[in-house]
Amino acid sequence: MLTKTKEFIQRDNDIYFIQTISDKIIINDNYVGILILDNNLNIIRKLRIFEGIIVYNSFVNSVNEEVLLFCPDNECMVYVNLINYEYKVIYIKNELQSLIFSNIYEWNENGLVLTTYKGEFYNICINGKSIHKIDYKDAIKMYAKLYKIFQESKKHKVFKVFSNENIVIMDYDESNISIFNYKDKTKRILNSVTLDFIDINYRQGILTLVNENKVEIITNNDKSIIYPEEDYIFLQVRIIRKLNRFFLIVLSSSKSSASFSRVEMFQLYY
Repeated sequence: MLTKTKEFIQRDNDIYFIQTISDKIIINDNYVGILILDNNLNIIRKLRIFEGIIVYNSFVNSVNEEVLLFCPDNECMVYVNLINYEYKVIYIKNELQSLIFSNIYEWNENGLVLTTYKGEFYNICINGKSIHKIDYKDAIKMYAKLYKIFQESKKHKVFKVFSNENIVIMDYDESNISIFNYKDKTKRILNSVTLDFIDINYRQGILTLVNENKVEIITNNDKSIIYPEEDYIFLQVRIIRKLNRFFLIVLSSSKSSASFSRVEMFQLYY
């Protein structure tokens, strides 16, 4: 069961990106930066980064409330600290410009390690604002858990990795999804799942599958569906927790005008 509790409507902002860290929500501010919202969808900070920024993907560290925004069209990455709201632009040069990073990564005290779909490992140093390739043998020794997850992922189609929950979402067969906990070595199979989705998310037993025309929410005991407002399509969904309750943060965009965007909050009862 779902109840809509809040909404954040923009009529001059082409919102295409959304991410959550702790109790904060990040969305793009057109093509100049990001807006940071609290868990009631109020703006708490506006960061103007540079003109023309396009965020392709993000890599989250929920423990330290930091995120790396991957912006390949701008030939850079942007590190953002969600505690002090400082940011750093890390430029990608020469042969590194064509890298496509996978969703398998690991944060450490100096920055993070990203992997590519070709099996390469790269270290991102935040303070040094640099990126360099890690020798394969060093990756096996220094990042054993990450290496093991990456090797396992080659056997399956991995949709997304949630490192803070030790969860990997991957395909099982043509109509089922597997939720694998690589710490506890447990697996949960969801049968007859709609695999026609553009976004997938998971948190503490809650799975969301998103396509333009519906959001499907699957829990241990229930399944719910949200449909978009008239003239809108869904883009992404995130899950947050506040006051020991779970909420869905749903991003949608107008089909007739991309600058009309909507972020809605739904309380989930299950």
